[in-house]
Amino acid sequence: MFFRARRALRRAWFDFNCRSLLSTPPIRSNDTSLTLVSMVCHGEVLMYLLAAKSFCRQLGRNPHVVILDDGSLTKSDYATIHAHISDAKIVHISEVAPANTPKGSCWERLLLISDLVKDTFVVQLDSDTLTVNSIPEVKECIDANRSFTLMGDRSFPEIESMTSACQRSKNNMHPMVQAVCERSFDQLPESESLQYVRGNAGFNGFARGSINREKIEWFSELMRRLAKEQWNEWGSEQLTSNLLIANSDGASPLQFPKYLSYWAHPEVPYEDASFIHFIGPFRFSNGLYLKKAKTVIAALARPAKI
Repeated sequence: MFFRARRALRRAWFDFNCRSLLSTPPIRSNDTSLTLVSMVCHGEVLMYLLAAKSFCRQLGRNPHVVILDDGSLTKSDYATIHAHISDAKIVHISEVAPANTPKGSCWERLLLISDLVKDTFVVQLDSDTLTVNSIPEVKECIDANRSFTLMGDRSFPEIESMTSACQRSKNNMHPMVQAVCERSFDQLPESESLQYVRGNAGFNGFARGSINREKIEWFSELMRRLAKEQWNEWGSEQLTSNLLIANSDGASPLQFPKYLSYWAHPEVPYEDASFIHFIGPFRFSNGLYLKKAKTVIAALARPAKI
């Protein structure tokens, strides 16, 4: 209870200090070949707008925007979003057709992406992210129709064979479902022919035509053989996303530390990063998120050449 109260207070303080974002120019789509997808909750609308606007500014184009309402968005939230992204399509989580996968824990987001990626390149962007500098590697992947992923914390920085990834994970005895599956990949005959990357689902690019519901269901059932009932836990969607991207032709991991998540490691040069995912446990640690957010908002207040 104390943790939740402190988190709510920190988020309110962040929103108060970033309220000038609501005076920055709106986003108007000018590139229908690209779709930006995010799942958004009631308490993170301002954070989401900051993530979306900062990404579009550095990308140099405004994609079609699709927002997955996790069920908590209010009429006021819808109004705020449409005031800043007038043509945004908001999909309620109940509108996403189910599949033979777990429910919740971002699975509906992945299924929504699979429906959209038939016709466009899809970028999945978490609300707690900031794009603070140029991102040419992302632009190159989009232009070449190659999938990409943000790397996990201290992950092996390449796409590799599933068997190699398994050997690398043997000593990781973390009980989370992702670690359970990674250290057990070698129990699957299919592992000999599959690739893997230990990415982070907070920022992913899915090449047009690269995934579909059938692939998602196949990987989900494959991993369920390893994790059993634990497959229904948080983290299974990220593992599936990693598998989908790793086995997509020409996919690229985004290189650390230019693209990273904020774990508040003292030796990591976060100040020099172009893209930062401010993950929940450390989001407001040391004030870096607010500091970077204020810099981004000041830039957004100036006219962008898009």
